[in-house]
Amino acid sequence: MSSAATSLAPKERLEVLFAELAELAGQRNAIDGRIVELVAEIDRDELCGLTGARSLEALVAWKAGVSPRNAETIT
Repeated sequence: MSSAATSLAPKERLEVLFAELAELAGQRNAIDGRIVELVAEIDRDELCGLTGARSLEALVAWKAGVSPRNAETIT
Protein backbone atom coordinates (compact mmCIF):
# COMPACT_ATOMS: atom_id res chain seq x y z
CA MET A 1 0.00 0.00 0.00
CA SER A 2 1.29 3.46 -0.85
CA SER A 3 2.24 5.93 1.86
CA ALA A 4 -0.57 8.21 0.60
CA ALA A 5 -3.14 5.57 1.54
CA THR A 6 -1.80 5.42 5.10
CA SER A 7 -2.68 9.09 5.56
CA LEU A 8 -6.38 8.40 4.90
CA ALA A 9 -9.01 8.26 7.60
CA PRO A 10 -9.50 4.72 8.98
CA LYS A 11 -12.77 4.12 7.09
CA GLU A 12 -11.30 5.32 3.77
CA ARG A 13 -8.14 3.30 4.37
CA LEU A 14 -10.26 0.20 4.98
CA GLU A 15 -12.08 0.81 1.68
CA VAL A 16 -8.73 1.02 -0.14
CA LEU A 17 -7.57 -2.20 1.50
CA PHE A 18 -10.85 -3.96 0.65
CA ALA A 19 -10.54 -2.84 -2.98
CA GLU A 20 -7.05 -4.32 -3.23
CA LEU A 21 -8.21 -7.49 -1.49
CA ALA A 22 -11.05 -7.86 -4.00
CA GLU A 23 -8.65 -7.40 -6.90
CA LEU A 24 -6.22 -10.00 -5.56
CA ALA A 25 -9.03 -12.46 -4.80
CA GLY A 26 -10.26 -12.12 -8.39
CA GLN A 27 -6.79 -12.82 -9.72
CA ARG A 28 -6.46 -15.82 -7.43
CA ASN A 29 -9.80 -17.20 -8.61
CA ALA A 30 -8.68 -16.85 -12.24
CA ILE A 31 -5.41 -18.67 -11.47
CA ASP A 32 -7.21 -21.43 -9.56
CA GLY A 33 -9.61 -21.89 -12.46
CA ARG A 34 -6.77 -22.23 -14.94
CA ILE A 35 -4.99 -24.74 -12.71
CA VAL A 36 -8.15 -26.87 -12.62
CA GLU A 37 -8.38 -26.69 -16.43
CA LEU A 38 -4.76 -27.83 -16.81
CA VAL A 39 -5.23 -30.72 -14.39
CA ALA A 40 -8.41 -31.77 -16.19
CA GLU A 41 -6.50 -31.85 -19.48
CA ILE A 42 -3.71 -33.95 -17.95
CA ASP A 43 -6.34 -36.34 -16.59
CA ARG A 44 -8.43 -36.46 -19.77
CA ASP A 45 -5.42 -37.19 -21.97
CA GLU A 46 -4.02 -39.68 -19.43
CA LEU A 47 -0.67 -37.89 -19.24
CA CYS A 48 -0.07 -38.48 -15.55
CA GLY A 49 1.48 -41.88 -16.20
CA LEU A 50 4.33 -40.25 -18.10
CA THR A 51 5.49 -38.40 -14.99
CA GLY A 52 6.25 -41.21 -12.59
CA ALA A 53 3.82 -39.78 -10.06
CA ARG A 54 1.72 -42.38 -8.22
CA SER A 55 -1.53 -40.49 -8.77
CA LEU A 56 -2.95 -37.34 -10.27
CA GLU A 57 -3.24 -35.91 -6.76
CA ALA A 58 0.45 -36.62 -6.09
CA LEU A 59 1.38 -34.98 -9.39
CA VAL A 60 -0.60 -31.84 -8.57
CA ALA A 61 0.86 -31.64 -5.06
CA TRP A 62 4.35 -31.99 -6.50
CA LYS A 63 4.09 -29.64 -9.46
CA ALA A 64 1.81 -27.00 -7.94
CA GLY A 65 3.53 -27.05 -4.57
CA VAL A 66 0.32 -27.57 -2.63
CA SER A 67 -0.58 -29.88 0.23
CA PRO A 68 -1.93 -33.34 -0.57
CA ARG A 69 -5.35 -32.22 0.73
CA ASN A 70 -5.41 -29.16 -1.55
CA ALA A 71 -4.23 -31.31 -4.47
CA GLU A 72 -7.15 -33.65 -3.81
CA THR A 73 -9.53 -30.68 -3.88
CA ILE A 74 -8.07 -29.46 -7.17
CA THR A 75 -8.35 -32.85 -8.82
